[in-house]
Amino acid sequence: MNNTGLLISQIGYDLRAPMRAIYRGELPGGVSFCLQTVSGKTIVQKPMQFWGMCWGSDWWIADFSELNQSGEFTLTLVADGMQSITCPPFKVGKYLLWAETAKTVGIDQFEGRAKMARFGIGWKDCGGAWREVGSHTGALIGLLDLLFLGQEWLGRDDTLRLAKQVIHGCDFLVLCQNRAQDLGFPKGTLIHELPTSPALIPQDHGQAVVALAKAARHIYEIERERSLDYLERAAQIYEYYTRVCMPSTLPNFSALLHGAPEGYVPSSFMTGDLLMMVWGALELAGSGKPEYLEEAVMRAREILRRQVKKENPEGEFYGHFYTFEDCTFTEKAFIHHHVGHDTSMMFNHYILPLMELCGQLPTHPEEPRWRQAVHDFAYGYFLPACNKNPFHLLPQGYYTGQGLLSFGGPWHGFNVCYGYAAALAIQLEDFLGDRSFRDIAVGNLQWIAGLNAGITSESFVGSVLWYEQIEPGRAIPYSHINGIGRNAVKTWTPIPGSIGNGLCTNRQFHMEVEPTMANDVPRRYSDEDWIPHAGGWVSGLVYLRWAMTWFNAIQE
Repeated sequence: MNNTGLLISQIGYDLRAPMRAIYRGELPGGVSFCLQTVSGKTIVQKPMQFWGMCWGSDWWIADFSELNQSGEFTLTLVADGMQSITCPPFKVGKYLLWAETAKTVGIDQFEGRAKMARFGIGWKDCGGAWREVGSHTGALIGLLDLLFLGQEWLGRDDTLRLAKQVIHGCDFLVLCQNRAQDLGFPKGTLIHELPTSPALIPQDHGQAVVALAKAARHIYEIERERSLDYLERAAQIYEYYTRVCMPSTLPNFSALLHGAPEGYVPSSFMTGDLLMMVWGALELAGSGKPEYLEEAVMRAREILRRQVKKENPEGEFYGHFYTFEDCTFTEKAFIHHHVGHDTSMMFNHYILPLMELCGQLPTHPEEPRWRQAVHDFAYGYFLPACNKNPFHLLPQGYYTGQGLLSFGGPWHGFNVCYGYAAALAIQLEDFLGDRSFRDIAVGNLQWIAGLNAGITSESFVGSVLWYEQIEPGRAIPYSHINGIGRNAVKTWTPIPGSIGNGLCTNRQFHMEVEPTMANDVPRRYSDEDWIPHAGGWVSGLVYLRWAMTWFNAIQE
């Protein structure tokens, strides 16, 4: 069925940021759009731009980025012989996404989840009762970005509320580390979940180092003893992770999800693990342990050996990374699923550690190689891959024999990756001095805010609890943040600010649809909430606010 609809942000648009509406479906030639105030005054009127076909649909762009006033607006599509199409009113304002979501998603939600957690310890991290280390760290990393960059705009009282939640989340990691020692596991380990899953997951350890070491630096003024304890624990985890921990031999390696040959057996750390080793070392160094920098340099060498070369591209792309040292398939954005080999893997394309390495060791003889690796990833993969769809959305990855896929493979949507992709885009804009990455930052955030492919009658095949009556053939835009936006999804946990898993090809918690170009359509919506999505959202949000405050001011 061909689904059609006029798609707009359900939360609203930031002034001075890219502003677009998108039409899904066929339109006649000569179609134009008219942007008006709710009182009927025409502000912008110009032709729609045909983007092309993607995900089985035609897409048309209405770009009104030149709008320079706040308010409520409507947008109407007109063409000879066509009945006009008008969207409901939407808001435009200065730092609007920040104003509408930052506190609800980043503070209020987590306070509610702390109250709902077992014994009030950790956070209720998903639709169920689980409290996983990978979920907590995936959220904490974003909350720490918000705490560091956003305190000026949050104000003192809300910054302290946020810091309290950071401490609450980190204390849960401490408990999981204590439990691992009580169970006789090696020093520095953390179990994956309390009380039901005492597995040791490599990526849990990598993300825990980053979260605890960052927290140690950012809470020192208010919690000195905790800060020092977090730093020592992060160092213990890092010692285990890099000196004792072996590449995972746990079950649930999904060859289908990775795009690996059937029967492939992993024999080394994934590149995503190595990135965490670099990042963890840099966070430890930044918090007072510079002796770990040499480990970061060594692991960076391993990563660069796995980079796809320009002279031997994967399709038209280069600069991204092979997953293992002995394979010909490349990293995918999101491979988290059942507890096992692939658990917690959500930062696979997040190359911030290589940029940070350049910043911490600017005179190192290998710095030009790190800088070139970032450049190649940015211009050989990240920018062109995100521009292969009309939303500038981070794709899932390149699958041999198929090409670049946006949604195929994962067992639910991966809004977490879109939030962190927005943060990465701003960091690349800063590192490379190139405004081209701003469209990616805004596009990935706006996908979550409602400027996405839309919810259709088919979407609810992937949903478990949420259902709406939608006319077959229509695509209706929905914000993926519970309680925020004109239309907003419902999540399993009824806390405002919760973010659902999002759009994908599979039913939720199933990997039954083969990742092929023919199947690569955002057909299903997965409605469970998961706290890493909030971490990604607030990270991308605060980086965008930072860029719009400082970059725009400098350029203007």
